[in-house]
Amino acid sequence: MIITKTPYRISLFGGGTDHPAWYRENGGEVISFAINKYCYLTTRILPPFFNHKYRIAYSKVETTNTIDAIQHPAVRGALRKYCPDLSLEIHHDGDLPARSGVGSSSAFAVGLIHSLSILKNKEISKNELANEAIYLEQVELSENVGSQDQIACAVGGLNYIKFGGPKEWDLEPMLISDLKKKEIESRTVLIYTGVHRTSSEVQANLLVELNKKTKTMHRTIELARECKDLLLNDSNLDTIGEMLVESWSLKKAMNSHAITPDLEEIWVKSQRAGALGGKVLGAGGGGFCMFWVREHERGEFLKRFDFGTHVPVQISNDGSTCILK
Repeated sequence: MIITKTPYRISLFGGGTDHPAWYRENGGEVISFAINKYCYLTTRILPPFFNHKYRIAYSKVETTNTIDAIQHPAVRGALRKYCPDLSLEIHHDGDLPARSGVGSSSAFAVGLIHSLSILKNKEISKNELANEAIYLEQVELSENVGSQDQIACAVGGLNYIKFGGPKEWDLEPMLISDLKKKEIESRTVLIYTGVHRTSSEVQANLLVELNKKTKTMHRTIELARECKDLLLNDSNLDTIGEMLVESWSLKKAMNSHAITPDLEEIWVKSQRAGALGGKVLGAGGGGFCMFWVREHERGEFLKRFDFGTHVPVQISNDGSTCILK
């Protein structure tokens, strides 16, 4: 039996520029960090005593005799590629809801490929794991997703990621002090809105008429660079809140489906409660919002905001790991 543990992530700046339709022509840059909330996958070779060859348990339970009959697209695609000759039972547990903007689909893909690689006695590096997950989601499954989530979930930590060029992407771990790390964590307020959406569908609208969004996309990249400089230098991190205010407007300009009227109401409520800025995570449309507050004022903000479900988070450094083999 194999159990893998793969973190979800929060993306601060640069989202959208990590999509290959954009960065292969223009380059992209993203700053994000993995969080201490995880996707767990338990995988084992199925004993030969059942009337089925595959059992997949997630929000529903599937039992089938063929890979083609599996309804879960990521599981079906991964088994075809990595383990077409094994009868398997796969069980998913997640700390956070699916389709909510924290990279849950990519965390699942990364954890699944990691588990199947271990079952096949194949060593795989974290960079290779990220690349395999990118290929699975973008090519095998034809999802309208970017490339940052798979990297963040596979590698972990706080990172600056550049996209484009022969290597497709290059990661720069951001080495910050424990004090700076704690400050980031104390200012980050993760709120679940309860609104479900499908990332691929929302993201598809981003790709419409990309050539008319060049100025906005380049400004998004500039914000990622500015955030990197702020975090690596002795700067006042209140400024990140101001940058998130601008980023909220940029996200609306890039994708009209990303910011709904309900999310606009949540945004206004957060400002009245004292947030310096914030963002809807992932493609947008619902799921989680992240708000940036003054140091030591998270408790007061939550009292005033009084909406949704607050999820305390810390930066997770380990990336996808095997916790039982």
